[in-house]
Amino acid sequence: MAQPRSIAVLHPASYRDSRLIGEHVRAGDVVVLDLTGMDAEDMHRLVDFVSGLVFGLQGNIDRVTAYVLVIAPPGVTAIDDLEHLTGSFYNQS
Repeated sequence: MAQPRSIAVLHPASYRDSRLIGEHVRAGDVVVLDLTGMDAEDMHRLVDFVSGLVFGLQGNIDRVTAYVLVIAPPGVTAIDDLEHLTGSFYNQS
């Protein structure tokens, strides 16, 4: 499996930015996604899009804050001080 090419820190303003996010994820980059500049409707649409993309590529999504996500390709593990596991976004209670 290829190592991630880079870490992309992205600040989408609307759902229209989903293509750029998708290109980074498909390229195997680790993506830090800051959703603070989005309205609620576009943010929900974008998270749905990214969730499907990551699921299809067998990657992981981790929540850093309520509005910041880390998208990791397969084989990359994000470790935080609470969960100690990649995939905490999907393990919400």
